[in-house]
Amino acid sequence: MRRGVTYQSMLGEPAGAPGGAYVRLGEGTIRTRRKDARKEISVELSKPQKRWLREAVELSGDGIDDGQIVRVMIDLGMELEIDWAVLASGRGLREAVRDSVMVHRRAAE
Repeated sequence: MRRGVTYQSMLGEPAGAPGGAYVRLGEGTIRTRRKDARKEISVELSKPQKRWLREAVELSGDGIDDGQIVRVMIDLGMELEIDWAVLASGRGLREAVRDSVMVHRRAAE
């Protein structure tokens, strides 16, 4: 796992290192529906996380609730190629997720 960003990261993987590619997720990946959800969990959120979740629900249509957003985020997490066996801390987990994901940003107007 990388420990920060360097100019070398822009050059790509070193020779002999296993390569990778960022790909779009297929239709069959984010698929858990409300009626498929049978188990409840409880999580602690930070104030910004709770605010974001509340705002996302408020801005979405009537058919979207906080549970649906959390299920989608878990489905997304299931698609990440993370070596769970080597993780030993929250810091390592956050770094592994950052290394595993690219996000789409809208172009500045």
